[in-house]
Amino acid sequence: MALLAEHLLKPLPADKQIETGPFLEAVSHLPPFFDCLGSPVFTPIKADISGNIMMRKLRLRGVEGLT
Repeated sequence: MALLAEHLLKPLPADKQIETGPFLEAVSHLPPFFDCLGSPVFTPIKADISGNIMMRKLRLRGVEGLT
């Protein structure tokens, strides 16, 4: 896995900024990982992360009325 990640991750640009869209796309694959842990204790964490990702994606698309 480390070998795979080494080739997928690009160095940060000089200004240390990353694009929001690709970042959100990448982290959207993180919540299903909590299912692999097999414990219901992670359900609220998974829901929180998923909700945050969804809200940021909607805000990025310009959906109004988000807090």
